[in-house]
Amino acid sequence: MTPHQSASTSVDPRVRVRDGARALAREVDGERLARLVSDAIAAEVFPDRLQDSGFREALDGCVHENVRSVVLLFEGRLTLEDVNPLSALAFADLVAELGIPVSVLERTYWVGVARLWQAWFDLVVASGPSDGELPALLGEPTTLLFAYVDLMLGAVVSRHDATRRDLLRTREHLRRTVLAEVLDGRASEQSDELDRALGYRMRGTHVALVIELGTRQRVESEVAAYQEAARATGSVLLQEGARTWVAWLGRADSYGEGELTALRRALQAGGARIAVGEPATGIDGFRRSREQALRAARVQRALEPTVDRLAAVTWYADVRLEALLLADERCARQYVVEELGPLAADDVRCARMRETLLAWLSTGTQAGTAASLGLHENTVRHRIRQAEALLPGVLSQRRTELQVALRLERILGAAGPD
Repeated sequence: MTPHQSASTSVDPRVRVRDGARALAREVDGERLARLVSDAIAAEVFPDRLQDSGFREALDGCVHENVRSVVLLFEGRLTLEDVNPLSALAFADLVAELGIPVSVLERTYWVGVARLWQAWFDLVVASGPSDGELPALLGEPTTLLFAYVDLMLGAVVSRHDATRRDLLRTREHLRRTVLAEVLDGRASEQSDELDRALGYRMRGTHVALVIELGTRQRVESEVAAYQEAARATGSVLLQEGARTWVAWLGRADSYGEGELTALRRALQAGGARIAVGEPATGIDGFRRSREQALRAARVQRALEPTVDRLAAVTWYADVRLEALLLADERCARQYVVEELGPLAADDVRCARMRETLLAWLSTGTQAGTAASLGLHENTVRHRIRQAEALLPGVLSQRRTELQVALRLERILGAAGPD
């Protein structure tokens, strides 16, 4: 069945706009318009998924395809019966797989239509039409636009419903439903029934991993290797985003230093971007380790633009302080500015001084700093003196506060003084 066969529109699928609108449509910057529409949808409909690069990529592809189709319809180079919405259907599949309601998918289209129609209206007004030209420039394109949306909603809603029906018939859906109840607190008691539904023993010690990788098959293969390395007795997997997964590795007893060291090596060797929570026991520990891994993943993403190479594996224990302070990013930025003063400036000289000062505060010696950064001790000494001259406070009296500010600056970027 083609999309137009499942839609309820009464508009002739072969309808076209007149020459004036066709000529105006050729002036549309489709790429720019698609970005504007996609940004609006992301901000208004999916604000909680702004950090999910895979989801945003799928949304961008869907919007680009829809905008391009509408522009081609207006240009007279496409008819409704020739629309082939591959990216739109793929996005409907993803929305269904992530458990997002169909009403949210429908809102995606109406928010997009509002932004697209406004852009067309502005273009028409800017062209300075006469009263007699308005029906051809506004009336017919608007009719065609809403016929297109009616067509697309018929197709994507049907696809979403079909995908949801398929999921409901699978064990994976049952596992996902039970996991949702565990994570939101509805299932708070450990039981054999809960363990059987998950295929995973909730009694024991858990380590949660947030993994950014492509397909489920690849993730399952990686998780199996991590499970073997950590000598874990079980694992369970949950898709959090388009390319984001949470995996738990469970052991009947606690994780010793040997198991954690082996897991660390396996994670580094795997090559995926991973954030790791701390080992924790029972159903509360199952939730807590995931929350920690998600916080560590946020720190990991925030570090990406400010370091040469993003660490492939980030352990919550290593970024606990940053994760805590990033809970209020506005206050964190203000703290950096207040503690560092002019040293927070966004330039190469201050960046080198900050790097040297943080290493010195971390190692405790100029010799250790020189060794860790590959510098001469005189260079280290000189940079510390320069940094101290820029600080608003006395370095010797605010060592802890400065170290916190410098660690935060690595994540937030050079904020610069007000």
